[in-house]
Amino acid sequence: MTVRAPVSLLPLLRPATDADCAPLARVWRRAWCSANPSVALVAPLAHWEARVRAEFGPPCVTLVRAEGPEVTAFLVLDPAQAHVHQLFVDPDWQGQGVGAELLQQAHRLCPGGWTLHVATANSGARRFYARHGLVEGLVDTHPVTGRERVSCRWLPTLAAAAD
Repeated sequence: MTVRAPVSLLPLLRPATDADCAPLARVWRRAWCSANPSVALVAPLAHWEARVRAEFGPPCVTLVRAEGPEVTAFLVLDPAQAHVHQLFVDPDWQGQGVGAELLQQAHRLCPGGWTLHVATANSGARRFYARHGLVEGLVDTHPVTGRERVSCRWLPTLAAAAD
């Protein structure tokens, strides 16, 4: 009988690797579909994988949150621009503090503050960001998709004032 070491059940936050492309694309697509239930036609997984390969590398830092072998969420951040490009949590893991955990990483990597954009139609994400001290700003349209979005900003002074 072979005895194997137990697999850690603690969540792991780590830098993404090339092997994460497909799992990241799956989480991104599932979370995007969950946030956009009225969209009838969603691009195939290959589209999302191509975007991961094109958009998640340098100069951005991509952090993966995993439970054992399962990718549950990710954060894509450009530290030089202090901008979060992507933050998605698999729908099965939403409401369990996973997104807040990723926001803490953004605070750690950009302690002077940072920005992100969120679709104006994504009311759940907008409420989440507001609860975590982000302040909404200008509304514009995404240069590629044409979808309306709102800019959000986190500053340590604003967060301290909200406490």
